[in-house]
Amino acid sequence: MKDQRDARVATGADWIIPILGAVFATYYLISIKDLDWEAKVSGVFCAVVLFLLIGIFALRTVIGLARGTHYVEWRSLYESRKLGSVRATLFLLTVASVAAIPYAGFTLSTFGYLFLCFLVLQKMPPRRAALIAGSLALFGFVLFILILRTAFPQGPFERLFFALTGL
Repeated sequence: MKDQRDARVATGADWIIPILGAVFATYYLISIKDLDWEAKVSGVFCAVVLFLLIGIFALRTVIGLARGTHYVEWRSLYESRKLGSVRATLFLLTVASVAAIPYAGFTLSTFGYLFLCFLVLQKMPPRRAALIAGSLALFGFVLFILILRTAFPQGPFERLFFALTGL
């Protein structure tokens, strides 16, 4: 009987996220030239770790292809209609969320994105989805805006919060 570990491993579709991560890290490294040195150090550290992990993954893939334990195929991207529609929905929700940030602000756009993902993709009850999405959005607000002072665009929630608290 053939062991499961002896089966050939498909590669190809699993390169999409590493490629997008490398593109984003490169963009981030280019865009941080005017930031404080702390942000530059953090960005360079994260990018170096990411590029190192991508390099290890690439080496593993190349060795697997050379040994014949891996093969290139893209079918897993579209192997079923249901999976394709879930991926398309997630992509569209992500694009809409990023487009909404300048208008809705970080907190409301994060809440909307998570709420819709939980509701549509996870089929959560609306009350539970709202509670979890709200908790995570508030945590993100406290961490990124209040503690780390990240310069996300302010939306109605942030403006109201700062007006009421005087911060």
